[in-house]
Amino acid sequence: MKNEKFDFYSPINLKSYNLDKTMRYQLDILGNLDFFTRRHSENVANLVCRICEYFHFNKKFTIYCTICAYLHDIGKLFIPSNILNKPDILTDEEFEIMKTHTTKGYEMCMKDLELRPYAIGALYHHEALNGSRLSKWND
Repeated sequence: MKNEKFDFYSPINLKSYNLDKTMRYQLDILGNLDFFTRRHSENVANLVCRICEYFHFNKKFTIYCTICAYLHDIGKLFIPSNILNKPDILTDEEFEIMKTHTTKGYEMCMKDLELRPYAIGALYHHEALNGSRLSKWND
């Protein structure tokens, strides 16, 4: 692996068709509300897929991680568009609302049997390795 040249940003192996109809529908809604978040979710999924391939994880685990990455920001469906698309820095109150997208995404996934296995991707994507919540992020 050390001498292997690997393009982590190549979308060649990303298989978005692994997303079922429900997941594609949710991402399409999110894309209609906020193109940036949709594109970000696709980029994160691509990078996660490439990292899994780099480490030679099995196909099932790679698909699981990739779908979690696609859905990690799905809770932003519940963030008011004036906050989600605000061009300026968020106020403290707005930031508190934005931080709820992780739990809202988790709750949404838990209510849907198709999305339930991927709920942890939505819930934990802003946590540090020690389990603490990150106080600020650029997402």
